[in-house]
Amino acid sequence: MNLSFNIDTRLLPGVLLLSFLLLSGCATAPQTKALYERSSMPVKPTVELTDVPFFPQEKYQCGPAALATVLNYQKIKVSPDTLTPSIYVPERQGSFQLEVMAAARQYGQVAYVINPSMDALLKEVEAGNPVLVLQNLGLESYPVWHFSVVVGYDLASSTMILRSGTTRRWQTSLSNFEQTWLRSNYWGLVITDPSHLPTTAEYPAWLKAAYDLESVQQFRAAEKAYLTATRTWPEQKNAWLALTNLYYQQGQTAKALEVFSSIMSEFSKSAEMWNNYAYVLQAEGCHKAAFKAAQCGLKLSPNDLNLQATVAEMRSNSTLLSSQRHCPILKCKPK
Repeated sequence: MNLSFNIDTRLLPGVLLLSFLLLSGCATAPQTKALYERSSMPVKPTVELTDVPFFPQEKYQCGPAALATVLNYQKIKVSPDTLTPSIYVPERQGSFQLEVMAAARQYGQVAYVINPSMDALLKEVEAGNPVLVLQNLGLESYPVWHFSVVVGYDLASSTMILRSGTTRRWQTSLSNFEQTWLRSNYWGLVITDPSHLPTTAEYPAWLKAAYDLESVQQFRAAEKAYLTATRTWPEQKNAWLALTNLYYQQGQTAKALEVFSSIMSEFSKSAEMWNNYAYVLQAEGCHKAAFKAAQCGLKLSPNDLNLQATVAEMRSNSTLLSSQRHCPILKCKPK
């Protein structure tokens, strides 16, 4: 669900009371129940990130307040008022999740959506990452959407601790929290520097979050995020392709060539790698090597129309003198 609305927190006590009365006997918190049925807990019993800042929300503006909270925790000095124009939708009296994520990217931060689970949420908090969450504090038929930030938990007392509304240290039971969080399909967001991987991060989701930075022209941040991916998952071809494509598009072909030279022994069976390597070599003035790289790719995938076109293009330039003294001598199967 991408749409979120916010209600003045002065209404929350009554709304919560109404919700609990109407839902008593049918409300469930399946993940909390499963958590306490385990023989051992997946996280430390108690964690609280006391240094997470707090911005009391103004009317209808829990989105800007929650985002300011996590951005300032990342040492980015910004106020809710500064964020409001980019994420607050007056006619909806609230904010959209997508706008919250987009605003975070404008500050060069990765907006990483965690797995929809209590485990992932608790593990991120344990690792020192506050989690921005979307809750429905009302009913499914009468939603009261609300952004808050989870900053701690106490498993012994089954308590969740949040920066929420006008309360710096809002405490609620894990089961009550889950009931409100479940109604947003367990949507949770970690805002982090591109060089810092969330503890529950998974490769496909991280790579997409990195590309989202590139798509809004946050090129330096995207580079850092791609480098984080290549360090964490060096066996993943697409992480390297994303990094070298970024360098190529930015005219940093020397950097791209350096990367390809260091990884092709590991990816010599990838036609796509050879294709892209050919274009980087050509850009660096290594025309004969570019033709050879394209041929290596075509041998692996002879019916690939894109590679056929690449070979034809590189062949037409292969008679040109190389402009670089140290162009590589390529073999299709590096030792």
